[in-house]
Amino acid sequence: MSKNVAEINSDLRILFPYQLKPTPSIARDSAPCKSYARKFSECSQWYWDVNPEVDDQGVPITFRRTPRERLYGFINQGIDNLLEKDLYAGLIASMHHAGLPQHRYGTLPAVPRRQDEYTQKFIREREPFNRDLMAKVEAMKEYDGVSSSDYLWFNYRMMQVFDRLSLFFCCNFDLEKAITSESQSQQDKDYGRAFYTSTINATPVRFGEQDTELRLTPMGKTKLKVEPFPFDESPLRVSVRGRIIPRRPYKSQEEFRDIYRRQPRETFEYMLVPD
Repeated sequence: MSKNVAEINSDLRILFPYQLKPTPSIARDSAPCKSYARKFSECSQWYWDVNPEVDDQGVPITFRRTPRERLYGFINQGIDNLLEKDLYAGLIASMHHAGLPQHRYGTLPAVPRRQDEYTQKFIREREPFNRDLMAKVEAMKEYDGVSSSDYLWFNYRMMQVFDRLSLFFCCNFDLEKAITSESQSQQDKDYGRAFYTSTINATPVRFGEQDTELRLTPMGKTKLKVEPFPFDESPLRVSVRGRIIPRRPYKSQEEFRDIYRRQPRETFEYMLVPD
C-alpha cells in the first residue's frame, strides 16, 4: 500500500483553524496557521511520493527509509516553496523539519535521533536560519499577536499533533491492525507504525492553557474514536489517495515504477468519531 502522506496531512490540517472547537478542545488560534495548513502539502515528502524507489534488494523504500543524502534536498526545496508564499508558513515547516530528527524537539522521544552526517549538516544550517527568521517574523506587523517566540513554538507543537494524526492513518491502512503501543519490530519501525501509535501527547489546547492528550481507538478498519474530540464536525470524514502495490521485491527501479504508475489512484476514507 502506497499512500501520499502529504495529501492526508493537507486533508486534516485544512480543518485548522477553521473547524476546531475553541474550548475545551484544540483551539482556533492564529490566522497564519491557515497558511501552512493549506500549503504544507507542497513541502518535503511530495517529491519522493511522485517518484518512489526500491532499495538494493528491490524492496520499496518507505518514507522513514528515504536516503538522507537526497531527503534534505527536496525538504529544502519544499520549505523554499512555502517561504515564497508566506514567511510564517515557511518558518513553521522549517522548524518542523529541523525538529523531526531530534525527537520532534522532545515531543516524541520514541523516535530515534538521526546522527548521520546529512542530518547533522541539515540541522546545523537550518536552526540558525530558523532563529533569524523567527526574529524577522516577530517584527512583522501582519503577524502581530501570534509571532512571539512562545506563540511560534505553540503553533509548532500544534502542527506536530496534526502531523502525527495524519501519520497514524498513513502508517495503518487497516486501523484494526494499528499498533497501540511502542513496537520493537523492525518492520513496524521501517513503516512508522512503531512510533505513530494511539496516543498523541502533549496536545496543545489553547495558547497559555494546559496541554491535553488525544487518545485514538480503532472501531473498525476505517473508523477511529478520538478522545477528547477536537473537531466541530462529527463524525469527521477524511480521505487520502493512494495506490495498492504488491509488497514484494522488484527486479529493478523501472519494474517497480512501471507497476506503481499503472496502478490506479484510489481514495481511502476514514471516519473520526467522538466517544
